[in-house]
Amino acid sequence: MNLPSKVIAVELTDGTIIKVEVTPIGEQKVSFGNASFSNIANSIKSIVGEVATSLQGISEDVKPDKLGVKLGVEIASESGQLTALLV
Repeated sequence: MNLPSKVIAVELTDGTIIKVEVTPIGEQKVSFGNASFSNIANSIKSIVGEVATSLQGISEDVKPDKLGVKLGVEIASESGQLTALLV
């Protein structure tokens, strides 16, 4: 069953409140106040770090002239917690 996305308020580490479109995954029985973006930011940093480490090895072995990567991250909610989805 596909649930429609929601727009929720999310607080950045500097206190700024932004609106984020969130895709519910799993059962959703929890409502949001202002959610914190820090967990998502940490997840994104981890994803980018993994990709960068992986590409560094490729770059050293293959020695390409140019290398580019495009990542998509979608924000979802699961059991009332924000989570990052790599898309």
